[in-house]
Amino acid sequence: MEQQEKKDKKSFASAVGAFFGSKAMRIVGSIFGWIGKILATILLIGIITGCIAGCIMTIYVFKTFSASPEVPDITQIMDNGTSIIYTQDANGEWVENQRLEGINRIWTDFNDIPDYLQKAVVAIEDERYYLHKGVDWKRTAAAVVNQVLGGDSQFGGSTITQQLIKVVSGDDETSIERKIREIFRALEMERDYYTKDEILEAYLNILPLSDGVVGVGAAANYYFAKDVEDLTLAECALIAGVTNLPSYYDPYDHPDHAKKRQETILGKMHELGFISDDEYIQAYNEELHYKSNARYIEVQDYYVDTLIEDVIGDLMEKYGYNYTYAEQLVFFGGLRIYSYEDVNKQRAVEAVMRDDANFIDYEEEDENPNAAVFIMDYEGRVVAVVGGRGEKSGNRVQNNATQSQRQPGSTMKPLGVYAPAMDQGLINYSTIVRDAPITLPDGTLWPPNYGNSSAYDTGKWMTVQYALQESKNTVPVRILDEMGFETSYNFLKEKLHFTSLVESDYAYAPLALGGMTYGVTVREMCAGYQIFGNAGIFNSPHTYNRVENEEGEVLLEHVLEEERVIEEDTATVMNRILQTVTSYGTAAEVSGDWSSIQLFSKTGTTDNNKDAYFAGGTPYYVGALWMGYDSNQISLSYDQRMSSKYLFSKCMKALHADLPAATFDKWGDVEGHYYDPEFGVVVDESETGEKENKWGYYKADDVPRDKNYFGDEPYMPTTTTTTTTTTAKKTTTTTKAKATTTTVETTTTTDTEVTDPTGEGETTTLPEGETTTLPVEGETTTLPEGETTAPPPDPTDPTEATTTTAPPAVVQNP
Repeated sequence: MEQQEKKDKKSFASAVGAFFGSKAMRIVGSIFGWIGKILATILLIGIITGCIAGCIMTIYVFKTFSASPEVPDITQIMDNGTSIIYTQDANGEWVENQRLEGINRIWTDFNDIPDYLQKAVVAIEDERYYLHKGVDWKRTAAAVVNQVLGGDSQFGGSTITQQLIKVVSGDDETSIERKIREIFRALEMERDYYTKDEILEAYLNILPLSDGVVGVGAAANYYFAKDVEDLTLAECALIAGVTNLPSYYDPYDHPDHAKKRQETILGKMHELGFISDDEYIQAYNEELHYKSNARYIEVQDYYVDTLIEDVIGDLMEKYGYNYTYAEQLVFFGGLRIYSYEDVNKQRAVEAVMRDDANFIDYEEEDENPNAAVFIMDYEGRVVAVVGGRGEKSGNRVQNNATQSQRQPGSTMKPLGVYAPAMDQGLINYSTIVRDAPITLPDGTLWPPNYGNSSAYDTGKWMTVQYALQESKNTVPVRILDEMGFETSYNFLKEKLHFTSLVESDYAYAPLALGGMTYGVTVREMCAGYQIFGNAGIFNSPHTYNRVENEEGEVLLEHVLEEERVIEEDTATVMNRILQTVTSYGTAAEVSGDWSSIQLFSKTGTTDNNKDAYFAGGTPYYVGALWMGYDSNQISLSYDQRMSSKYLFSKCMKALHADLPAATFDKWGDVEGHYYDPEFGVVVDESETGEKENKWGYYKADDVPRDKNYFGDEPYMPTTTTTTTTTTAKKTTTTTKAKATTTTVETTTTTDTEVTDPTGEGETTTLPEGETTTLPVEGETTTLPEGETTAPPPDPTDPTEATTTTAPPAVVQNP
């Protein structure tokens, strides 16, 4: 039996051995061996790939985030310093003008912040604040899991340190890169820069709360009419809860929401052992009484409002701060702000804007028209800014001069069309352009001129000077059609720095006629017009000379950085044309105010007369003014539109009261010539036959002698008596213009003749001793007091013409 069993086992073993040694099993073994090798290779590749990926990720993280912006400097906002504004006195010395203080400016030192308030914020915002090193890894991991599983979207992993970095730096984009960057900063901030108490102090002082309140010091004053050190536990818990969602937990608007949040915070403080049972019960049952005792400073002028916003904006741009942090730095960062404001000049313009006699109101309207003015010098210094009519109601209120964007109407024409076109040599002073609409792609004729109900072809041709003087719509549109949108758009956006242009402004109406999508600020319009009184130079408007911290370190400084945007000779010619707007054109009503100081100008009115604009400058200052209704729903009457011109003139006159007579320089190589207003070409004498020629200004290398029309060659009018005994240049010109016949029909003469009402026959009385240059360049004459002189045609420049005065005085509207 036993032998049989051994025999059977041996047979089984032999069978098994035979089975595994068979060819089939060798094949199977080979397959499994091959599979094993593959799996081993895959595993090895995976390990290697993981290592490579890890290395790449490590390199990426360190390479990317080692170059991240530095840890925000919170020492400046931790200083309990009052910011001071300085202005220059009559001797040029910097003297203190005012100190910045108010509701958002109650900085509280850490030792004055109640322990209850510190613990309330820690309990609800970052319960392990004193245990971690800037990052709560447990909470961060929980936040990641929560995000993956789609849990509460409001649950976050940021610590107080991380939240401070986010608020101060403004780096708040929603991305993994930002979160990693924030983690690195938080670790570095706590390791190398600030203590826990310093970080918490800064955080408690820049907490964004409701109604513009920032920080626990201002919150105590705003919600409970107390200093922060006098707050109770219940009040501390209430304030700690508002910051989570200020609009939702505002105790004035939503007291039930605020109370519920407060109870949650008290419960958390009790749970963490921050307060005892008795403290919890007493605070939970305490009745809260909301009362504001906000302290405001005396109402500051619009210049200071503008100055504050400029400094905030420049701090954001230069240092990467967000608005809240930059604002706090301005108000209680102990800054020394050296302002360009001349208080007397600012007050002089304010007095004009406060005087209701300078405005025309209508009882049937629910609101009165408003206005805003902005004036600067040619080196970029802001001289005066008033953001609304009447008495200013508060600090940092709506400033229509810097914050409101309204359509500029025809004041856009010199900037969007005439200046860039002349700079490119497409037009000159007397280029002849057809007074006719263009045909749009849909076959529509557009635009009509102001006062016409529809567009039509007048059959007339006119000079560029006359078209701008009379503010024709057709001519700039035709010029823009030839010049192209890109040139105009880029000139406004890149050269004049208009910030509101959008894609929809890439069109005829916005660029040629000022019908912009969002409009433009008075400040931007003023800055743009400086190029016509500044030899083609653009300077950004600045309200301050420099800004220093308490240690005297210069944080910001206005450095004159002149930017040439048009050539000098272009600026001269444009300046002379725009002077004719004041003398004879749409701004002639105010010409009587500017007999001794030259004024170039341009008016503008928008569709339905909802906005009136006026921009212009003297050799001293350049300015812009807007008038309209804040609602933008009411049209200005004719009298109101006229009053905007007088208002601008009065604001500018307030700054020129004690300034001597002045004329503009002639920049670049520019020549003065008589020209034939019918053909636009220069001639050598003032009259040819019965036709009176005009006086114009030309770039020396672009004096039109043969032809001077824009676009297709015009059908030139003929006359019944064409004198052939003219100068050689005149004969050549009329031959090229196809108008050399001596006797022809006269039916078209009246329709096509270009007229230019330049005040012919007016006389001018010059101040005693005033000098004026005759058309013969360089010749001067001094007239006795009271002596008059008849003007030559188109006397646009008193230094190069025989008269300096404007037309007879115009009776102004009351």
